[in-house]
Amino acid sequence: SHEQIYVRKVIDLHDKYMEYVRTCFANSSLFHKSLKEAFESFCNKNVTGSSSAELMANFSDNLLKKGGSEKLSDDEIEQTLDKVVELLAYVSDKDLFGEFYRKKLARRLLFDKSASEDHERSILSKLKEQCGAQFTSKMEGMVKDLRLAREKQQQFDEWKARNTKDSSIELNVTVLTTGFWPTYKAVDLALPEEMVTGVEQFKEFYEATTKHRKLAWIYALGTCHIKGNFKPRSIELVLSTFQAALLLLFNQEESMTYMEVKERLNLPDE
Repeated sequence: SHEQIYVRKVIDLHDKYMEYVRTCFANSSLFHKSLKEAFESFCNKNVTGSSSAELMANFSDNLLKKGGSEKLSDDEIEQTLDKVVELLAYVSDKDLFGEFYRKKLARRLLFDKSASEDHERSILSKLKEQCGAQFTSKMEGMVKDLRLAREKQQQFDEWKARNTKDSSIELNVTVLTTGFWPTYKAVDLALPEEMVTGVEQFKEFYEATTKHRKLAWIYALGTCHIKGNFKPRSIELVLSTFQAALLLLFNQEESMTYMEVKERLNLPDE
């Protein structure tokens, strides 16, 4: 995209003039100061309606997510991340970058879009060095949450094998710490029976193993794999929790009105 090209061009421009300052001007502090002022001048201007902070966050996201447009080796990704963090030094509103970056990080982590946990940790340590520990504390908490959630899931699977016979659905739960993550709206979705059992089991397990923490379910972030038995063949569908809950209603009903669906699922208007 044009945004990616823009940030890449700014990185190349910075490399070019930094090389001049180092080699032609013997690292003169006067030239370093001039370079800094020049980059501060345009790194704090909006480009095509977006701030540089947002463009840099998007550029980083593209580097770090699976299937990003930049096809680079691990070393090249590391070098590019270094350069993004270098450029960030010129951006006056670093907190704005932090907000955009945190939202993108949340999507990568929650939807399994992150290409490498090592790169995720690496850029956080670079940002921490550049912007301070407070800047990255929530982001580090998010990465840690995901690691702990994997461990918790393993414990849940073991607990389920010992304590229940019902395995009608396979449930994976990611437990997050509210303070670290962007705010997500909780909707009190009336889950289909098939899902209720799994949720109740996890609640029982969680309450037995965790003290002083309360679960709030964010169904909007969930995904479901459902097998649809159609003629002539069955198809596996990957849906959001809301879509799956809606489709499962049609196991009992041939047709339903919008209002009936809304009522059965306890959905708000929007």
